[in-house]
Amino acid sequence: MSDTTQAMVEIWRRHLDDQPIGPDDDFYALGGDSLIALRVVADANARGIPVELRDLMFFPTVSELVAAVAGRDGRADGVGDYQPFSLLDPYDRALMPAEVRDAWPTSVLQVGLIYLSEASGDPRLYQDLIGVEVTGPFDKALFTAALDELCGRHQALRSSFDLGGFSVPAQLLWSSVDPPLTVEYATTTEPVTRWRETQLSQAIDWGRPPVLRCHVVALEGCFYVTLTLHHALLDGWSYARLCYELLALYDAKLTGRPADLPLPPASGQREFLRLEREAIDNREAADFWHAEADVPGLLLDRGRFGGAADPREMLTFEVGETLLEGLRAVAGTIGVPLKSLVLGCHVRALSTWTGRDRDVVTGLTVNGRPEIAGADLLVGLFLNTVPIRVPVVPEDQVELCRSALAAEQRGMRHRRYPLAMIEQRLGRPPFDTAFNFTHFHVYDQLEQLTAIRPGAWWAFDKTSFPFMVDFMINSRDLGTAVAVAYDPDLFDKAQVTTYLELYRGALHAAAGMPD
Repeated sequence: MSDTTQAMVEIWRRHLDDQPIGPDDDFYALGGDSLIALRVVADANARGIPVELRDLMFFPTVSELVAAVAGRDGRADGVGDYQPFSLLDPYDRALMPAEVRDAWPTSVLQVGLIYLSEASGDPRLYQDLIGVEVTGPFDKALFTAALDELCGRHQALRSSFDLGGFSVPAQLLWSSVDPPLTVEYATTTEPVTRWRETQLSQAIDWGRPPVLRCHVVALEGCFYVTLTLHHALLDGWSYARLCYELLALYDAKLTGRPADLPLPPASGQREFLRLEREAIDNREAADFWHAEADVPGLLLDRGRFGGAADPREMLTFEVGETLLEGLRAVAGTIGVPLKSLVLGCHVRALSTWTGRDRDVVTGLTVNGRPEIAGADLLVGLFLNTVPIRVPVVPEDQVELCRSALAAEQRGMRHRRYPLAMIEQRLGRPPFDTAFNFTHFHVYDQLEQLTAIRPGAWWAFDKTSFPFMVDFMINSRDLGTAVAVAYDPDLFDKAQVTTYLELYRGALHAAAGMPD
């Protein structure tokens, strides 16, 4: 075994729970995903092995990966030495409030989400809310200190937006913010629901930091924590990270020990913006996504739908551990990531539902985090949703899953090209349905808490996609499940139920299990 092969085996073992790993074992069959892949890439680059994130999609074994990167120039570890305000026009610096430590252009997606939220007149649009019942003591001073430390750790929590006062729309990073906490002492949980409904009905003040709000209802022996933040600041993984860190910081303060949470890379957001700008300036990326999406829509009359939808209804079904393990086993056997397997089943359901076996296009949420050490620790908005096209939907399930993987592989190098720019050139939304796969394994670390214990969770989020399918593993509120949020003005419940039955059937068929 070569030195590079041995090093990569050690890196994989480190990030895949110290499993026994050989050079021909499949990364995804061992439980790897895009966030774990980021850690692997950063670790390999730090050792001088020039691996990129997309390499792991094409070469999922150590042997294949090492052969693919042999002879490639080494990648420099880390990112550029950014100076505060260096991404903005120098004249903007003179206009900054004295308390602002740094500022940078907003991403294209951030501007789009804020615009949609304001234009829709719906204060619930893209407001993300999550709450948890916690068994254990509530100490307001210690909890406030934990929330203050959390805000100090993450730039996004100390930021605001100014979309018209500078040469470009800007995100401002303030040196400090007051912990955005309200506390109620009660004998019932009624204040939890009341605060949630009040908060979701209020418009966001984009110029006043922090945009984050935290509410606690303290009862005897337990308390209820609710966090709400707009999606323009955070993606779903970041939200999970935030919830874990807040509880871990509070648990540490109760026990008098350090939380020992690793710090996220300070330049992560600016590196992401640099990469986004590279993607925007790449004509090849623009042409690629236009070709992928330039087919007739699957479901909707383009005369009836051309802007933000109102997906206010949801249907779900539980996946269950038996089905999940069956899907994992099949994915490992045929050599595709679990994500590709369940995406293939989604394509099968769409194909059957619409009667189309060619040029099936669905949106796919992809991870655009920079490939730097600690990228999975970043709290911010690093997602994009891109059109994934399956030119021919094969009858054979194995071939379909490989086709889904190939479709994602084709677009991997252009994954940061903004959806808004794809839509602008196409002159319409590039897809009718969108698909998101998430494994919230950060929540596994909650088992390490000693002074408090999380119990029941609840959540709310609302996008602008007319038909959004989420395949979630270990989500706090729904567990391992599939959820479809849809606009009832565009789809009726019977149609969505038909899709869900087809998707559930496709998942069971893929796993070789009766429905």
